[in-house]
Amino acid sequence: MANSACSVRRLRILLALSNVVLVVVGVLVVSDPTRRDARGAGRPDLPDLHVLTDTMPVDESAVPPLAGTQWGTIIAVPQGGPAPVEPAECGVFLSQGEVTQKALAMRSSGGAAIGIELAVTPQRVQVHGLTDRCASFSLTTPELRSATRVEPADFGATAPEAISVLMHTRTTTKTQSLAWDIAMIVGVHRGLLVTAEYTPGPHGAAFDPALAQQLPALYEAQTTRLDKS
Repeated sequence: MANSACSVRRLRILLALSNVVLVVVGVLVVSDPTRRDARGAGRPDLPDLHVLTDTMPVDESAVPPLAGTQWGTIIAVPQGGPAPVEPAECGVFLSQGEVTQKALAMRSSGGAAIGIELAVTPQRVQVHGLTDRCASFSLTTPELRSATRVEPADFGATAPEAISVLMHTRTTTKTQSLAWDIAMIVGVHRGLLVTAEYTPGPHGAAFDPALAQQLPALYEAQTTRLDKS
């Protein structure tokens, strides 16, 4: 754990999935007529999903290649409360906030990553307007301080339920200060918080706009898969 203290992977796993417990889960689909996503043309009106299973995240073939990374998936139940993000609602951009279950399906290594994150939340996240409300936010723990700026982005046509953002993050620990950019498409589909993301990591690799422009297709592949669940 000490060797990865300054990597994005530590931030997203140690902070976002700290003290997780891996679980094997079954399928539970509950219909809630008062909660529906914004659907594109031709989208079926399907009930919300309330439990993640290992068949829900996209397959490896749907995720664009990223040099030097390895593919991995995980389903976890976070333990403990959310990390101290200010404003609190901005925690969705750092895998924080109140969640009851998470799934990651990503290519990652040394802080670089591209892939999907799914989360079950106690209440539906209102993503529209977050770009303005979270134009700048911070996360502070005894080990580190992270300051983030968020700006709207255009990676291509995106589902009406989602927003596209580019985050500029600087994290400072007792020994280092690291900065990196993260491209994200964040939306709510069938009640789940869905994030398609790409970052070259904090270790000097250049941000690749071509990879960021593949996020809309990745998000679409994920929501299409959820519609089959």
